[in-house]
Amino acid sequence: MRSVLFIAYYFPPMGFSGVQRPLKFVKYLPEFGWRPTVLTIHPHAYFAFDDSLLDDMRGRDFDIWRTQPGRIFSALKARRTLALEREGLRKFLNRVSQFFFVPDNKGGWRRRAMNFLAGQDMSRFDAVFATAPPFTDHLLALDIKQKYGLPVVADFRDAWVDYPYYRYWTAWHRRRNIQLERRVVLGVDRLITTNNFVRNGFIKRHSEADSTLAGRIDVITQGFDPDDFKLELLNGPEFPDDGTVHFVHSGNFYEDRKPTDLFKAIEYIKLHFPAVYPRLLFTMVGYMQAEFRRLAEQMGIDDRMRYFGYVDHPIAIHCLQKTDVVWFNIGADDPGFETVAPGKVFEYIGSTKPIIAVVPKNDIGSILAKQRQARIVEPGDIRGFALAICDCVKRKDLRALPIADPEDVKLFDRRQLTGRLADILTAAAG
Repeated sequence: MRSVLFIAYYFPPMGFSGVQRPLKFVKYLPEFGWRPTVLTIHPHAYFAFDDSLLDDMRGRDFDIWRTQPGRIFSALKARRTLALEREGLRKFLNRVSQFFFVPDNKGGWRRRAMNFLAGQDMSRFDAVFATAPPFTDHLLALDIKQKYGLPVVADFRDAWVDYPYYRYWTAWHRRRNIQLERRVVLGVDRLITTNNFVRNGFIKRHSEADSTLAGRIDVITQGFDPDDFKLELLNGPEFPDDGTVHFVHSGNFYEDRKPTDLFKAIEYIKLHFPAVYPRLLFTMVGYMQAEFRRLAEQMGIDDRMRYFGYVDHPIAIHCLQKTDVVWFNIGADDPGFETVAPGKVFEYIGSTKPIIAVVPKNDIGSILAKQRQARIVEPGDIRGFALAICDCVKRKDLRALPIADPEDVKLFDRRQLTGRLADILTAAAG
């Protein structure tokens, strides 16, 4: 059994989708000969917590080292859930942070983590794995490589320079982020991205400095854990089979990822297909900001909506299993959105349920185009979205809703994907 130091600033019991990938890697790595020690933070005030995630790890062979976050978060060290009611305020504060902190506001943790590691036996490790964002995780991994000589594998859950939700206030901000990205891309031993658009962006920007770069970057998509779908909740939310056609969205809305296309599609159905409208019920699992709820009321469609807020992961999976159809959207067809690859999409695939996907041209769209249960709608195509919803109603009445091909679904099994990570770690460690 080899040993890997696994750097993940965001890790359970902190919630949101960003913790799923590192959590499942840690869960399955020991099956492939790698024992992880997670380096993360003591939970501080945050938008969501989910203690059920660590329940999934009981009896697994791994350690967790928790350190204090940087000074900027020390005042928030007491665990508590922060309200996420106003997207405009969250977005404003995020942009202010991007002005003052490059690449992010986790630099204080980087220093504290190095001080913590100075008191540990680092000779026990064969490699370092870091997952980002925050991209400070990768800078910390390079510090460790420089000091202890350990090989590093860097995992990019999102793009860095190309990320569509990053605001470059000045030319200096963009240039500095490119410099830091290059330092990481050229400095680590292997890189992993979740899609080809991020991979190609790295090659385009940095391959002239390293002709071997393309051969050092692997794509491991997001995935789903079959174990999650084996749980049966005794008191989960109800989805009555009374002629209602249920649609579920699991996840949060933020930045340009808004429910407005859905609202317009429902409004279109109410106007043009009045017999279909009362049969629809849209369940939102995750934060729905007050401004969006008000919009639904103003459009006169709030009677077709129900909101569960942020829930523990088993409840979110329960909703995917019980619904008729799942749907999601990714921003707009603008530069940068081709790099976006939400993890929830692969849990949708794992549910085997019909999918309506409002996506631009990106890897997610390409993956879903190969899934027989998925229907793709272009962002802004309100009529197309409405007709896709109506088609699901018709198919349910005919008992002909499409389901996934099990062989296509297997490609995104977290256990199988972790096996690929183990091979990369072994290659990096030599």
